[in-house]
Amino acid sequence: MIMNTQVKILIISIVCQLVISISCDSEHGIAPKLIGKQEFGFGGNIVFYGAWPDSIKRMVLIVFKDPLIDTDDFVLQNIGLLSFELPLNVQTFQYSSTDSTIIPLIPDDASPSVYHYVAVAQQSTDDISLSRKDWFVSGVYYVQGDTSSPGILTIPDDTYIENINIYCDFDNPPPQPPGGN
Repeated sequence: MIMNTQVKILIISIVCQLVISISCDSEHGIAPKLIGKQEFGFGGNIVFYGAWPDSIKRMVLIVFKDPLIDTDDFVLQNIGLLSFELPLNVQTFQYSSTDSTIIPLIPDDASPSVYHYVAVAQQSTDDISLSRKDWFVSGVYYVQGDTSSPGILTIPDDTYIENINIYCDFDNPPPQPPGGN
């Protein structure tokens, strides 16, 4: 009978240790531990108005971490996301930052990730270029229709934000960042 009680106590102890090790970690205390990362990023629709210029060779979604105040801000180190080429001659394109990116978003585990310029940019040169002068901004993300300045996109860790829509009007393009054509 004593042996049976000792075995039960041992089994209960092992089960409790397993529950604690699965449910707790140093970052979240006794909150349940998430298995794998939650989805991080954003998505929405890119809507195109007006006639597509025949000169467009490629179009991308590009996100900058810091504002584009000077031509020196249009650098690879400032890019938070760069998509693969978007389809041309469409009216609407549904996108997600979690797929189809050359440079994917990387969440900042310490605090929310902040992006100061989310845009759709077109290029008319035959060769792919990262030079600012070779890109023309077709559409910019604005917060709730406020077109006075580009919208700042803040994404908390383990969060996916929907309805980050960008409108590209070929007949009325947005103001161009410094160094543009």
